[in-house]
Amino acid sequence: MRYYGEEALGLIETLGMVPAINGADQMLKTADVELISYENVGSTLVAVMVKGDVAAVKAAVEAGAVAAAEIGKLTAQNVMARPIRGVGEIVSVHAVESSDDADAQAGRPKAMGLIETFGIVYVLEAADAMMKAADVELIGYENVASGYISVLVQGDVAACKSAVEAGVKAVHEMGVEVYSSVVIPTPHPDLVKITERYALSTLLA
Repeated sequence: MRYYGEEALGLIETLGMVPAINGADQMLKTADVELISYENVGSTLVAVMVKGDVAAVKAAVEAGAVAAAEIGKLTAQNVMARPIRGVGEIVSVHAVESSDDADAQAGRPKAMGLIETFGIVYVLEAADAMMKAADVELIGYENVASGYISVLVQGDVAACKSAVEAGVKAVHEMGVEVYSSVVIPTPHPDLVKITERYALSTLLA
C-alpha cells in the first residue's frame, strides 16, 4: 500500500516481534485507523505504522503503546500529524499488502498464541510443548535478529491459553525466562497481513 502523507501517521516501535503484534492488534481495535506498514528494523527493533485522522491515530498509538509495554519493551511511539511526501515514500518501502490468503481469512480470525525467547534452543522447546499440550496449529516462526525468536500458533482461545502456558513453563524449566508471551483471543483481521510473512509455508517456499 502506497502512503503519501495524506493522513496522520502513527508509529510504535518495540524490542521484539510479540509486543509489536500485541500493540498492532490494540491500535487497530481502538480507533478507525489502517495498518499500512510493518518493519523488522534490525537489532531486535520492530515498528508498526498506521494512518488515519489525527484524533484516531493518537488514540490508536496510545492504546498500542500500552499493550506493547504490558508484555515487552516499548522503545518509541509517535504521531506525525502532517508528514511530508518524502516520509510517506520511506513508509511505503515497508508497506503491508493483503494477499489472497489474507483476504480469504479476513473476518474469521482464530485466537492466537505467541511466545518470544532469546535463542532458538528455547523457542523450539516452547513450540514442542505448545503443540503437545493443546490442539493448536503452528502458523509461523520469526527470527527478529540479535537472538530474539518467536513462534506463533492459532486455535480456539482455551487451546491457545493452554499452549502458551505450557510453552512458557517448558522454557522456565530450562532455567531461563521467556522474553514475552501473549494470547490474543480475537485478533484483528488485519493482523494476518503481518503474520502471513512468517507463515511456515512462506518461509519454506
